Amino acid sequence: MMYERVFQILKNRIESGLLPIGSSLPSRSNLCEEFGTSDKTIRRALKMLKEKGLIDTQQRKRPVVCYNHNSVHRTTRLALEKIDAMVTDDVLQTGVLLCYPVIKNGITLCKQEDLQIPRTILKNMSIENPGEFWRLSKCFWRFFVARNENDLILRVVDSLGLSDLKPLQDDATSRARYSGQLQGFMQIIESGGAPESAHFDDMSVLYGFTSGNHPAFHVSPDSVVVLGRKQLEKLLSGSDVRNAAVYMDLLGLIAVGRYKRGDKLPSHKELQEIYGVCVDTTIKAIQMMQEWGVVKTVRGNGIFVDMDPEELKKIQIPVHLVANQVRRYLDSLELLALTINGTACCAAPHITGEDIQEVKSRIDLLWNEEYLYGRTPAVLLDFIIEHTGIDALNGVYTLLQKNLRIGRSIPSLLNTAKTAVNCEIHEQCVEAIELLSAGNHTAFAEKTAEAFQNIYRLVTGECKRLGYYEAAMGAYDGSALWK
Repeated sequence: MMYERVFQILKNRIESGLLPIGSSLPSRSNLCEEFGTSDKTIRRALKMLKEKGLIDTQQRKRPVVCYNHNSVHRTTRLALEKIDAMVTDDVLQTGVLLCYPVIKNGITLCKQEDLQIPRTILKNMSIENPGEFWRLSKCFWRFFVARNENDLILRVVDSLGLSDLKPLQDDATSRARYSGQLQGFMQIIESGGAPESAHFDDMSVLYGFTSGNHPAFHVSPDSVVVLGRKQLEKLLSGSDVRNAAVYMDLLGLIAVGRYKRGDKLPSHKELQEIYGVCVDTTIKAIQMMQEWGVVKTVRGNGIFVDMDPEELKKIQIPVHLVANQVRRYLDSLELLALTINGTACCAAPHITGEDIQEVKSRIDLLWNEEYLYGRTPAVLLDFIIEHTGIDALNGVYTLLQKNLRIGRSIPSLLNTAKTAVNCEIHEQCVEAIELLSAGNHTAFAEKTAEAFQNIYRLVTGECKRLGYYEAAMGAYDGSALWK
């Protein structure tokens, strides 16, 4: 949502010190012009900043920054009392599995001039000021996450709440050593070296637990680190579907034959429950489909499909109506392609021989007997998610599963025939399962990653061919996330 992006960009400027405490934000009209959006959107973003304690607002005056980098919120003590070591460990594991490949990819995308930003952050990291030092350390790593220019990736990483952790115990010696290691890391990537060749001390003691369940860090009481998966899903709920996703998903289900001409669709009440939207949203979605001749409504009887899959291929949906959905689909595929290797490695040890036989049978059934379209990758993804054993990670991947359904609804993107491409991806997924069956966990993860990277590459190419890609990239300015 646009207001969330405006909020995040302004929040970044405040927390990075570009808008220091006591400074005034630009006027609402100037912000509208800068972000190319409405006054309503700006007001909503400013309200979120105020709720987070980042700005003060008064009538007829511009908002003033009140965020103090060195202050510790008084409710932190309450958070420390609530912390569950298992929940925190779960979130920290999720952070490692998601952030490492995302940061590595962000580094590969950097040009030499881009690296001036993290280099400047390093110069401002004062060893004598511990609060500011660790805050800027997190800004340093967050830059490489944002450099992916993927709004979903950035929101997922931010939602984990790891950047809000503040170590309770550290000293000038450890900060000096870490600063030197960061300098060495920068030299490696500026010279084009491999990021993984940089050495860093194990600093988990700063963010782990001391004796018993006593944390070694400060944290906000509403952090995911405290509240776990439910809070993570709540923070990511801004990506919930709206009317475009409702009509696109229904179009996709008709296209693959799930609903045939004459079939009755779910009622408005049922659609609200399925998609988690209000009645206004489902009414708008059905009205759009009526205008295209896809469905008809019979008063007192329901909503019925009035078009078969072949006719559906001929309708022309304006590109701008699907641009946001295509961008969300591509963003989700990219995050999945970057992180599935580590997730599959994590799941493999928990999978039994019986589990493997069950997933083989299901893949065989959907491919040979109940074929609608190539569903093998979705089955493999479900299988991996079921066995990771990391709740917060599963929350993120459940969102990705939901977003991947968009693919079947993008006009002309889904081919229901067993094409050479579909067969190749199916075979890659089957081969991954065979490697797992043979006990080769590393090869299983690598082959799974290869399959999803292949899907991401093929879908991107097809979106370009169909004319969706440019419009999708215009859904938001990815460079604004880091510049």
